[in-house]
This record gives sequence, structure tokens and C-alpha cells, in this order.
Amino acid sequence: MITLNFVIRANAISCLLFGVIFLTIPHQVTVFLAAQSPAPKSLLFVLGATLIINGLHLFWASLQLQPSKALVMYFSIGDFIWLLASVSLVVKGIWIDTIAGILTTLVVALMVGVFGGVQVFISRK
Repeated sequence: MITLNFVIRANAISCLLFGVIFLTIPHQVTVFLAAQSPAPKSLLFVLGATLIINGLHLFWASLQLQPSKALVMYFSIGDFIWLLASVSLVVKGIWIDTIAGILTTLVVALMVGVFGGVQVFISRK
């Protein structure tokens, strides 16, 4: 059985991984995502730092015996915002216009949305 703490920890690992990628290789990320109009590297720096902070917070929450429903909702709302923002950027063609960038963005957005949905679902039991 998949536990809430397991899902929160997987979410944390995802945030930490992407945070490190955004901070360490921002140029490669922007080139991968967009051929026409890449995102500013400063935006990737802010996103990377935010993801690392969020990932550390998620990891802390995963160590709690029973994370509060409010805390789970906080993280899940953030996941749903990430999902909606990613899809919006793809649909509008902002900063993401390569085929590989679009597919990767949508797969990651789906994964993050699933984290959020599963966290909410499990926490309501």
C-alpha cells in the first residue's frame, strides 16, 4: 500500500531534483525547452531555489507520523498550481516551444498533478 508519507517524499525528491537542475544548468534547460523565446535564466534561478525550499519542506513533512490535512492541502495546491501553470505556458507557447520541451513539461506536470491528487486522496481516509 502506498502511504501518504511515501507520496510526500517522492514529491520532495522531484522538487529537489528539478530545483538542482534549474540552478546548475539553467542555460541547457532553457535551450531544451524553447528554440524561439527562452525563459529568463533569472526565472529558473528563482524557480530552482523555490523548488529546493519546497522539497526540503516536503521532506520534513514526510518525516511526520501523520502530516496535518492543512499541510497536505498546502502542498497539493502548490502541485495543482504547477500543473496549471505548466499547461498554460505550453498552450500559450510561452518559454516552451520545442517538441521535447513540450512533452517533458506535460509529463512532469502530470506527475506533479498526480502527486497532489494522491496526497489529497490519501489524506482524506
